[in-house]
Amino acid sequence: MLKKKLVSLLALALSSMMLLSACVGNADGDTQGGNGGEGTQTNASGEVVKDANELVIGTYMPVTTLVPWKTTSDGDGYILRQIYHTLVEMDEQSNFVPSLATEWQCSEDGLTWTVKIRDDVYWQTGNGLFDEKVKVTAEDVKFSYDYYLDPANGSVRYTELSKSLKEVNVIDPTTVEFVTNDIDVLWEYKMYQNYIIPQKAIEENWDFENQPVGSGAYKFVEHVIDSQVVLERNDEFWQEPALDKVIFKIISDKSVSAIALQNQEIDMSLSILPTEVGNIISKDYLELRASEVGSYRWVGFNCQNELFTDPEIRRALSMAVDMDSAVTAIFENDAGVELAKRAYGPISYERPGGNEERFKAVCVEYDPEEAERILDEKGWVKGSDGIREKDGKKFSFTLQVGNNDSNRENLAVVVSAQLQAIGIDCTAQTVEWGTHTEDIKQGRVEMYILGGYSNLDGPYRIMHTSDTMSPNCGYSNPEVDALLDEAWRTIDLEDRSELQTQAAEIFIADAPHIFSYFEYSQMGVSKAVTDFEQASVYRSLCNQDRNVGVNYK
Repeated sequence: MLKKKLVSLLALALSSMMLLSACVGNADGDTQGGNGGEGTQTNASGEVVKDANELVIGTYMPVTTLVPWKTTSDGDGYILRQIYHTLVEMDEQSNFVPSLATEWQCSEDGLTWTVKIRDDVYWQTGNGLFDEKVKVTAEDVKFSYDYYLDPANGSVRYTELSKSLKEVNVIDPTTVEFVTNDIDVLWEYKMYQNYIIPQKAIEENWDFENQPVGSGAYKFVEHVIDSQVVLERNDEFWQEPALDKVIFKIISDKSVSAIALQNQEIDMSLSILPTEVGNIISKDYLELRASEVGSYRWVGFNCQNELFTDPEIRRALSMAVDMDSAVTAIFENDAGVELAKRAYGPISYERPGGNEERFKAVCVEYDPEEAERILDEKGWVKGSDGIREKDGKKFSFTLQVGNNDSNRENLAVVVSAQLQAIGIDCTAQTVEWGTHTEDIKQGRVEMYILGGYSNLDGPYRIMHTSDTMSPNCGYSNPEVDALLDEAWRTIDLEDRSELQTQAAEIFIADAPHIFSYFEYSQMGVSKAVTDFEQASVYRSLCNQDRNVGVNYK
């Protein structure tokens, strides 16, 4: 009965917040739901009429940068992967598949990777940089990686790339050789991450931010900040792209995006809210597509903040949050679709090292009475106002969350309320997404909510001691570092998974996170979209395995 009551109370709090956010809209006061693409029109009968080969994608993530070596955002990656090549891509089973590279192999000692690339790929023309077709060669690959290896150029991949890569050699125009410092079991992942850029653009001080030029199937046309990015077909691509135009409509309010999808103003909405799942399913011209891997979401402590340096304090605060009920309240939907799974650790259960049973055995359980006992024992006792204090200092802080995900904002409301219930003065605060990520990187947060890092290198980036605060926010444990370092040079997958699980168990016991949930984001897709079996736009829309189009009859 107590559990049911708690879920109901949480649901009531969340519904109030959702109603408020729906009234507010976005920061510009424009709901952004009524435009569709440039080719979208309405006929005399009020029906939506679209250009035959125009794909309009509704994304809630704003563009943070279009400079390919400076981005860490999925929202940027959706666009950049259509404009640029990486050497390899990743399929739905997390296998690496050809992109610019056609084949690759590693030497027996695990230190040398030989990569063959396509001989029919050219830099995009008609942009003021290239007036005629210029082939992409192994020299361009070497230049790109050498450029990222120079710390003066500010590549966000510099640290991890420089630890791995010793040198890059051109064997012939279509063959490049990478020599690593040590065995790197994720070298293919690094080939998946790093975009190939034109040397001519660097030499001419080209404006990558405002005029990206790559070798992909779609060329950049325009970026209207907080509104849309427009791409057009690259007629010189090695195969004919199915689309004339791709438009990324930035619709920060996911409920507005769902309405635009139902009105057929957009062809895809990249993240469907739990409250909209039933509406999407009910339309015979739409379908839901779930992500194959749960994306990790967590409430994090700044482990260098004086309030949170003690693991026992972090564990006590974790005990005060009924995360099971919170996840139920946030993701419950009329259609009965599983949108999230409780996380007991930082590694998605579908990834190497993810182990629900072992993580749960280490993770603290909901126990607010024990939480209060620990806080009392640590000297944090309630004052006359009900707020805990120690040595004249209040246990008071802000829980910061970005403004691009209402599920996380709802989580912030629940966590702050439950911490307040045990005498902690925790205030939830929503800030602009770019500000939020920069604040985490610089350590300017006390407690925060973040998500992502569920790719193959996620465990290392979340748990390993970092030169920056993002995303581990000041956490450091030499034992965890040693296990992860060993994992990242262990070729055998089973052995590597075990090392990552062991590292995670220590991390969980240290409680730098209040482990929240793995979200299986639901993409709403028009049935008119073709060749889209792998429901991801974080992979090129036109490649050797697919050529995404639209078929409005």
